[in-house]
Amino acid sequence: MESHRAPLELREKGLAIFHHKRHNLSMKVVEKDKIISGMLRDELKRCREMLAGLQKSIAALPKGVLNERKKHYKKKAYSYYSLKYRDGKQVVNKHIPNADAPELAKKLEQRKKSEREVRAYKKKIDYLSKILKTGKG
Repeated sequence: MESHRAPLELREKGLAIFHHKRHNLSMKVVEKDKIISGMLRDELKRCREMLAGLQKSIAALPKGVLNERKKHYKKKAYSYYSLKYRDGKQVVNKHIPNADAPELAKKLEQRKKSEREVRAYKKKIDYLSKILKTGKG
């Protein structure tokens, strides 16, 4: 098994090389500096508030994918829109009037954007929680 200690010639010169992950676990910078700790706690609180707001706005937006379907009937082509989404294990296809399709497409895009932001905020919350050594809650 390989040692995590620095080579002898570097230790003699007063230099040390730390393994990144192992060294980070023992860092107590946040605990020593109250200003940094306070700033990180404020940022964690702000991120949690933003996450809650985003999740609330996502709940109000429609979910699924908007599809345009084309049918041919008596030498004429007709197109209509349908919204495809899951309701539990069941896949639902819901007819959407042509007039409502552009507005629904904007709402679906807004939901995708908000979901990407939620993922980013969750990563940031996990990172800050790890630094501050708090629970995810």
